[in-house]
Amino acid sequence: MDNAAIISGYSVHLPFAKNGSELINNLKQGHQVNKTFWFKSDEEARKCGFGINKRVARLEDENDSAFELIYRLIDDVLAQAMLDKHCLSGDNVRVYLTGLGPRVDALDFKCFYDMNDIDDVELTTSAQNLHASKMSQEQLAHNIADKYCLKYLPPNMHCTSNSSLAAVHLGCQAIEKGDIDLVMVINCSKIKSQDIWFLQSQSMLDSDVVQPFGENSKSVLFAEGFNAILLESSTHRDARQVTGGIRIKSAYTQISANRSNDAAHLSVNMLKVMNQVMSDASVTCDDICAIIPHGNGSEVSDKAEAKAISMLLNEQSVPVLAYKGQIGYTTTGSGVVDLVIGCHSLLHGELISPVGNDEIIKDIAPYLLVDQGTVKHDKKHLLKVGIGIDGSIIGVVMSDNNSGR
Repeated sequence: MDNAAIISGYSVHLPFAKNGSELINNLKQGHQVNKTFWFKSDEEARKCGFGINKRVARLEDENDSAFELIYRLIDDVLAQAMLDKHCLSGDNVRVYLTGLGPRVDALDFKCFYDMNDIDDVELTTSAQNLHASKMSQEQLAHNIADKYCLKYLPPNMHCTSNSSLAAVHLGCQAIEKGDIDLVMVINCSKIKSQDIWFLQSQSMLDSDVVQPFGENSKSVLFAEGFNAILLESSTHRDARQVTGGIRIKSAYTQISANRSNDAAHLSVNMLKVMNQVMSDASVTCDDICAIIPHGNGSEVSDKAEAKAISMLLNEQSVPVLAYKGQIGYTTTGSGVVDLVIGCHSLLHGELISPVGNDEIIKDIAPYLLVDQGTVKHDKKHLLKVGIGIDGSIIGVVMSDNNSGR
């Protein structure tokens, strides 16, 4: 790992926590994210094709400009890394946008045709929300490029759950090849009604109980959220005499999207990715302090992932930490949220056990750490896994690069 990718800074803004420090403190105190109904009433939910209303975790400050919030996250990350905004204007820099930014809500479209005549367009708020100006995901890229004087317009990546983690993987590859020194990954996840409909069509909202690897869980806790993370090459850090940090090594594979619900096929390929990234990072199960899986509460993928992890560990004692039932499932940015928690786990030598909401399935029950408070460890590595309904599977080994530990 001659030119390793190092995490130099990160920032989050979630319904569960407004920043990284609050995220860790709330986890330690056993807090659970606040949930709210998506539809205004049960009647509206039924009219939209749902048997009952659905609960999600939404950001409280909905009137905050997405642009201003993203700028604040970027500036926070750069301050952590002890860099200024001018560092993003170089040729050896890449910025990636991921997730679900400003979009038209399909419910506004439905409400217009259900409740209005064509002549009512100018008088109907929901119809006004259908204006093209509301579809401004591309505007995010232009505004960021302009504000930070980027040489290259940030591409907007969307590959379901692995969106931000896929961008991190691309950044790792570019840094290790020596082509790039800095990679900024920015995620924007805002919920719209069409996202709720999509999850329902994938049988991901089928239970009131939400617990990763839970016996009775057939649902995710859908959550909004923003985050940003900065990767830096070790040579770039050495040149500015900065030491330490968390280095990351990643591996990726792609299976057919129509086989992402094939539990056996998914398990086999997940196991391959975990073994590959651990081999690339020269670590074994004895070296890792924990595994942070994708584990979002969805029945099929959770069972496949539980099987793959149990095969990897083969009765070795490695804790598994699954937080999405407690903090919410920030669909396209959850991978980076887990990396933030992983950084704390390695830098502080402690694992924060999530709050449990259900009995755990047999395959992973011996490993899943729940309701145990904070547990100390002395390991230097952690394994993170991400899976997407698009068939993507990503493994990341995080390693403590501080000589003092």
